[in-house]
Amino acid sequence: MNKLILELYISVISSVLGINLKDIKKVINKGKLKDAGKLEISESIDDVSKKLEDSKEIIETALLEIEKQKELFIQMKKEAEISQQISSMNQEQVTALNEILKNTLDKQEKKAFPKNLLWNLFFCVLSAVLGFVLGRYF
Repeated sequence: MNKLILELYISVISSVLGINLKDIKKVINKGKLKDAGKLEISESIDDVSKKLEDSKEIIETALLEIEKQKELFIQMKKEAEISQQISSMNQEQVTALNEILKNTLDKQEKKAFPKNLLWNLFFCVLSAVLGFVLGRYF
């Protein structure tokens, strides 16, 4: 209802003055729209700038984290290589120790064979004599 009355006043004033107030109103509204549009664009640019800054910070944080992970990976790779070298050295040492022990045992067995044979023969004769004695008297 207010709008209708306002339109009526504008028509009356326009006819009295001989100027079309509706056109002036449109021009004023266009100026306001331009200012409002500029303000919206400015706010949009500010929002985009803020979001870009936030994105930049996130990307920088991610890059720092990636760098840390890369350094950690390099360190772990070095440790794995060292561990593999130690393992290979240990394996070689175990093989060498086994070979030494095998040779030592072979030599001891060759030396011990005559002694063992004599002891075995002694105990065999002793058990035969004791068996004969026990069988005869008991």
